[in-house]
Amino acid sequence: MNKQTYTATTMAGLEEVLAQELIEIGADEVQIGRRSVYFSGDSKLLYKANYCLRTALRILVPVDSYKIYSADDLYQRAKNFKWEDLFGCDQTFAVQSAVFSDLFNNSMFASLKLKDAIVDRFRYKVGNRPSIDSKNPDILINLHISNEFCTISLDSSGESLHKRGYRVGQNDAPMSEVLAAGLIRLSDWDRKGNLIDPMCGSGTIAIEAAMLANRIFPGKIRKKFAFQNWNSFDPELYRSMVNEVEAEVPAPVKVFASDILRRNIDIACKNAEEAGVDRFIEFKVSDFKLLEPVAEKPFLLFNPPYGERLTPEDTNFYGMIGERLKHHYTDATVWIISTPQCLKSIGLRPSRKISILNGSLECSFRKYELYSGSKKSR
Repeated sequence: MNKQTYTATTMAGLEEVLAQELIEIGADEVQIGRRSVYFSGDSKLLYKANYCLRTALRILVPVDSYKIYSADDLYQRAKNFKWEDLFGCDQTFAVQSAVFSDLFNNSMFASLKLKDAIVDRFRYKVGNRPSIDSKNPDILINLHISNEFCTISLDSSGESLHKRGYRVGQNDAPMSEVLAAGLIRLSDWDRKGNLIDPMCGSGTIAIEAAMLANRIFPGKIRKKFAFQNWNSFDPELYRSMVNEVEAEVPAPVKVFASDILRRNIDIACKNAEEAGVDRFIEFKVSDFKLLEPVAEKPFLLFNPPYGERLTPEDTNFYGMIGERLKHHYTDATVWIISTPQCLKSIGLRPSRKISILNGSLECSFRKYELYSGSKKSR
């Protein structure tokens, strides 16, 4: 099968994690970009990337790239492109644009130019035209213009890959599935020992951890990918890929998750059931102030309230976290994501700090290694 160059997009700070994921699934020529990773492979790898990757948002397939010096250049080149080879006029399409160029006043104008070119091409070649559907299109086209460089890609994912399909309920500030998966991979969890999330909210970290450790891929839950609407889609190749990746069944790994609110645990249980990992997660209603370790050398990874849920001045809560960890979680590895200001109040010295964005909030993902006795004596 012929190789093609692809672009996987991700969140800032997760580029290296995504690159490692791509190497693990067999991608070639992996190169890290800004909020993206470039790689090459055949159609089977494209299907596999959408099905297996946990830290990717979209997988783009470049179909044309060129220099433009006016808005009309975009239109003329796109009108001459053989869109009818990629999809039919009985299908709907939409254009998403990211434009950083003085040639266009805004991204919407560039999108309109490309839409007009595609519609006019179909009218000229087929005598009919596909319809626009901005909410749920069969075909999603990505337009990226930086100065005079223009790249047009097919979005093979469709709806963003962070939307796994298991979130039937959520609390006030749910974490993105992609960020949760990225944090788990950034930590040094061995995916064999028990992971504990003592402030699980709607369960995203616990669910992503259970999926990762037990080889349950995001594509198993997801109903549809955009590439399944392409003229070139090969259903047999897709089925063989799924059979291959689903063949390996590891020994079951347990995850423990708790939250102070019964409502959150009820939501998390429903989400876990939808994800097919409810048998791997033990949920419990508990205040962290009263929670005891469930293992001799516990591994904790959690996302305490902060930002919209907690004022930066409220240091007592984080002080309680630090005290509880210090006195009840000896010989533990703990990873916490929060704002740097909140984490100051924990009163423990982190052994590692990773800067990361959670939405628009600048956060820090910190590792704390807790010992019974001094670290030096160990």
